[in-house]
Amino acid sequence: MVWLYMSFGISLGIWIVLGLYVFPEVKKTYERNGVFTSKLLNLWLVMWGFYHLAVILSSLSGVWLIRISKMLALVGGSILIGVGVLTLAAGMIEFRSLSRSCGQDISKLITTGIYRWSRNPQFVGCLLYLLGISLAGRSGFAFVLTGAATIVICLYTTRLAEPYLERLYGEEYRLYKSRTGRWIGIPK
Repeated sequence: MVWLYMSFGISLGIWIVLGLYVFPEVKKTYERNGVFTSKLLNLWLVMWGFYHLAVILSSLSGVWLIRISKMLALVGGSILIGVGVLTLAAGMIEFRSLSRSCGQDISKLITTGIYRWSRNPQFVGCLLYLLGISLAGRSGFAFVLTGAATIVICLYTTRLAEPYLERLYGEEYRLYKSRTGRWIGIPK
């Protein structure tokens, strides 16, 4: 068990330390209406990779085990994981380019496909599969970590990404925002 808690501590520590660098750099990039450098993007991905590792380890180990049926947890978790992965993939595919999907190509606002239903399907998909992992492992600790990620993503989206997109695309984004839900909704 000691290795497990050390792994959590290391994973979360790296996530926090990288976050202290990554989020201010993202904010600076957005403030100058720039694009993510490869270095920043790679650090972003590594940062979230360590976070995911902590969620997966806590789920596999059943840290703070929640008393629900194993079968219900496995079936429900599998459904959430599947829906989350499909939603995430649909969001990435709609961009038709990895550089556009990762914020390195800002030449066009994407409002088609799944982006008609959600302004942030990649985040929605990510949160759904994290909830699924937490449920499948019946881990209260994984749910707490997923809650923390939800707060970080909500703050990131509302305080950094949306104002940036509004400055970048102007009226086109404001119109898109008025007819499409931030997380999920029926197009207006």
